Parts: sequence; C-alpha cells; structure tokens
Amino acid sequence: MDDIDRRILEILQQDASLSNVELAEKLSLSPSSCLRRVQKLKADGVITQTVALVDPDKLDRSLCGIVEVSLERHGTEARLEFIEKIQQEGAITQAYSVTGEADVILVMHLKDMKEYAALCDRMLNYDPNVVKFRTFFAMEQYKHTTAIPTNTNVTEVS
Repeated sequence: MDDIDRRILEILQQDASLSNVELAEKLSLSPSSCLRRVQKLKADGVITQTVALVDPDKLDRSLCGIVEVSLERHGTEARLEFIEKIQQEGAITQAYSVTGEADVILVMHLKDMKEYAALCDRMLNYDPNVVKFRTFFAMEQYKHTTAIPTNTNVTEVS
C-alpha cells in the first residue's frame, strides 16, 4: 500500500458517497486508475464494507449503554453460544472480547430503559454463563469516529 492508497482510504472514510470521478479529482488521478486502486483495496480486504452512518437520535435510539460482562465458562462452545446470542440482538451494535476484569464489552443503542431491561432479561439475567454484568449509560459523546488512521502518526487528525 502506497501513499495514494492511504489517501484514498482517508477520503473514503470521511465520505464514501463520492463518485469515482469525484474521488479521482481529489487525488489528481485518472478515474480508471482510481477505480483500479479502490477495487484492489476491496479485493485485498482493506476496505471491508461501505455503509451509511445514521444518527441514533433520529431513530429514537439515543440511550447508549456500555456493558461489561463477566462469564463463568470460557471454552469454545460456551463462547460461541454467547457470541451467537450477541449477533442475533439488533440493539447491540458492537461487542468485544477484552482483557481485564470483564470478558466482554457490549455497546448498545436503545429506545429507553424498558428496552434495556427486556434485553438484560433475554441476554444476561437468566444466562447461567453470565456471572455478572455492569452497565454504564453515556451522558455525552465527546468523540465518535469510524475512521482508522492510515499513517503511523496517530496523533494527527485530518
């Protein structure tokens, strides 16, 4: 991957709705060269998905919960069973296996506390593999980005 590929990624992470011609103009490349590079980045798995980001408030999902989950069993079968439950739950938008006191961190976007309580009953309260969980509700969002730095100096923000 060269500097042009990195610049393509920077631009597309900010606005993936650009047409190939618009992207090529920003890079001073021919549209065909630009298209080949983007297709290669996709084929190589560097670009994994192109999506639209939406405002949770506009979808009445402004309650953001971050949940630490501690599990009893960590074997493959128990882990896969829990992962499958997570993947089936639409309100859970991110899930991470982590080090430290918790085993899993979940990020969820909910309508209200009633939905949160129902989700806890379905996913956590009655799961014999869940030892404990602790939820934090976001009061303010100071930073939210999906952009991954393309350079080695991550302190710079474009």
